[in-house]
Amino acid sequence: MNLTDDAMLVSVRITAWSGRIHDRQASDHVAAHHDAAASAGRYHKRLLPKRALAALTSTMSEARATHYAHTLPWDDQGARLLTVANYAHYTALMDELRERMVRERARFIADYAQCIDQARLDLGQLFRLEDYPSKTALQDRFSLRYRITPVPAARHFIAKLAADDTDRVKRTLERDIAERLHTAAGDLYRRLGDAVERVSERLREDDTGKPLVFRDSMIAHLRDLVDVVPRLNLFGDAELARLCAEVKDRIARVEPDTLRPSKTFDPVVRARVKRDADALRERFAGYFASAAADVEAPVREAA
Repeated sequence: MNLTDDAMLVSVRITAWSGRIHDRQASDHVAAHHDAAASAGRYHKRLLPKRALAALTSTMSEARATHYAHTLPWDDQGARLLTVANYAHYTALMDELRERMVRERARFIADYAQCIDQARLDLGQLFRLEDYPSKTALQDRFSLRYRITPVPAARHFIAKLAADDTDRVKRTLERDIAERLHTAAGDLYRRLGDAVERVSERLREDDTGKPLVFRDSMIAHLRDLVDVVPRLNLFGDAELARLCAEVKDRIARVEPDTLRPSKTFDPVVRARVKRDADALRERFAGYFASAAADVEAPVREAA
């Protein structure tokens, strides 16, 4: 693996107008009415009907979730690791979401005056026209952008250092990168392990012997994971690849209706998937126990 050739860094910037505002006058009125200190609470107004911003809010949330689902953790400044193998898929998804946001923003702005008229009725004496941004200002209140940059190579950092410092800094950088890659690999195991654990938990019965509610989204989420994990497996981790293939074959291929009371419910399939999910859950737990030991060992040695 050559990190600078096989991956890049991507950061996303999402801005959205909340449609809420702190009303100082209302807060002071409530405090005075209840003989309370002015600092005891704050009254926040919803400036528009909730449905007015629902589509935009949903798209922004989906964009954030998509960004995290198709990248790996990297640093604390917001950049995440995007593999070359997943670049085309990631950019296609994010570009589609950005285009959807632009359409929904235009629709929202077109309906803005009507939304304000409705808010005038809903808010009564709390309504103040000056609380509302102009249509022009709203254009900048909603945005979705992502930025891709190369992964810096260690030589970029040490080129200007004195010779005596070069080896020490290089070792520090290499250790830091190794730790970040370890975290990124663990993130993929954790995603799959958590999803398998949820399936295992929901295939139990309650105290009366009735199957717990099992939703389509649990299998849909697993299918998304087994699709994206191979493209994010930057490290060529053979064990991760095997586990992913087993999750796909044993659980993700199953139709949800066969796992719950329905016309196509199959108790034999449900019992088999439950056994497989439990077994895979244990294997993922074993990975995390091993990873924890690997992390603790250097700490004990250093002490």
